[in-house]
Parts: sequence; structure tokens; C-alpha cells
Amino acid sequence: MQTINGVGTTLYGKREVNTDGSFIATKWFVFFLLPIIPLGSYRVWQGKTEMTILLFPGQETQYKMVPVPLNFRQIIYTYLAIYGVLILSTVGAYYIIGLFFT
Repeated sequence: MQTINGVGTTLYGKREVNTDGSFIATKWFVFFLLPIIPLGSYRVWQGKTEMTILLFPGQETQYKMVPVPLNFRQIIYTYLAIYGVLILSTVGAYYIIGLFFT
């Protein structure tokens, strides 16, 4: 998974967390980091985190992902959370600007 300038694929969500630390996440095609199309759901296990020193200092975490059936509940919640916040913030900004310029 990779995004370039906010366009590409990424994981969103964290549902059905097991005692072993694994969880279900959905892989999305994103445009400017906004989820557009769900590509699949996966059970994700976090692997070990290693320090990288050479070209780009920082940490690199490895993950294990196993495909599972699409988690429609997670898809709906992701759409509602992301686009709900966008709509509410747009309406709020429009209202605030209207207060100052009327």
C-alpha cells in the first residue's frame, strides 16, 4: 500500500479486535486521502518494529494481512465518519462566514 500526494491505497478502520492484538481493517483507494472505493477487508497482525538508519531514519513496522470478507459495517462507518465531518465542517464554515458578511 502506498499513497503519492494523497492518491493510492491505504487501510482505514479497526474493528473486531482479538486478544492476540489482531484487528479487521479495510483497504481503500483514496484520493487526497479521502476513501473512495473499498478494495477489501483484512485481518491485520502487527509485526516487529525496526529502526532504520540508512536513507530515511525512523521506524519501520511490518504487518501480516489475511484477506477476509468485506466488512460492510466498517465501510459504512468510514464513509459516515469521513464525509460526515467534511459536510458538518463545510456547513459550519458557511454559517460562520454568513454571520460575518451579512
